[in-house]
Amino acid sequence: MSYYQYHARDAQGEIHKGVLDALSETDAARKLKSSRLFPVKIKAVRGHQRRRIPEEHIIRFFFDLSDLLSAGLPVDRALGLISTNQTHKRFQRMVKDLLEEVQGGSDLSGAIGKYRDVFGTLADHMVRAGEASGTLGPILKRLAQYMEQRRAFRQALISSMIYPIILLGTSMVSMVILLVYVIPKFAQIFHDLNQKVPFITEVMLQVGNWLRDYGWTLPFLLAVVFWGGKYLMRQPAARMEADKLLFRFPLSRYIILHSELTRFCRTLGTMIESGVPLLRALSLGQELIMNVMLREKLAPLYQEIKVGRSMSNFFRIHPEFPARMGTMLRISEEQGNLGTGLLGLSEYFEKELQRTLQRIMALMEPIVIMSTGAIIALMVMSMFTAIFGINDIKF
Repeated sequence: MSYYQYHARDAQGEIHKGVLDALSETDAARKLKSSRLFPVKIKAVRGHQRRRIPEEHIIRFFFDLSDLLSAGLPVDRALGLISTNQTHKRFQRMVKDLLEEVQGGSDLSGAIGKYRDVFGTLADHMVRAGEASGTLGPILKRLAQYMEQRRAFRQALISSMIYPIILLGTSMVSMVILLVYVIPKFAQIFHDLNQKVPFITEVMLQVGNWLRDYGWTLPFLLAVVFWGGKYLMRQPAARMEADKLLFRFPLSRYIILHSELTRFCRTLGTMIESGVPLLRALSLGQELIMNVMLREKLAPLYQEIKVGRSMSNFFRIHPEFPARMGTMLRISEEQGNLGTGLLGLSEYFEKELQRTLQRIMALMEPIVIMSTGAIIALMVMSMFTAIFGINDIKF
């Protein structure tokens, strides 16, 4: 995605400025409108590097603010106490800016809304709902818990991939050492005796020679592929085709669908439980869907809810989504606890995804070991072929 700098007005006419990431200017305008902001000016920012605040600082900020507000402190005093305990200098300045905004007469939601690129649109909507309902402390705690669960989910996915990557990396290093340094030593014996190198050894020797002479080009080729792919993913048409391709394979479709539905259900459920109107929560939940194809499939849901139809009916008539969604949402709608039902679905999809990924990682370990072992065995066999071939040399 690209970054776009925007100037926009809210319903009260107040100017909001910031930077957001979007596929295009049209997509940026759509995201602003879904946040009830009316764009005045949108400009692409080339070479913009967002200096991110570590997410743990933001989560701790919302937990601390929730505890202080629940203890009866006013917002300005709570922000003042939190600002003095911040270890991250840039975030400390940001909290002080929030304090100045609040002391200047702004409400907390308006102050946080000016830092949407840091806190996210979800925080803006939930804080606004908490102020309107008089339950800001509990809602901030719910927001912090949501962010903590989202962070734990993302870290679990990353952690499950660490061991196979390390295993594959060490195996690749071992193969390069054998190809570049070890096998040429055996081949040199045949060259010194003007004898033909065995076929398998010759193949390995040519691969090693290529790596030694042209291996330096591999990092550049990988960089071109990476940045080229990143550029293509910024183009809406290419992004759509890539997402369609991923949906054709059962395994990638399962992983994408469950990860996206985990995020969608958790976000929507958290906002409904916090008192955010359903249509506004639904609009934001759809914006958080990263897969373009899935986002388009969910797009009609907003209009369905707007004309009075049920959410469960939408998921029941669309076979792309798990049947469990329609069934559980129907029960939740009948009992009047849609938010709780969505949060339950998010936990279910998260556990199912983690279970599937654990199985995949468990299978990847022996697959990586067996495949790299087979390649290394082939290299060792080529060396033994060369050794046994020495006995056949006619002196």
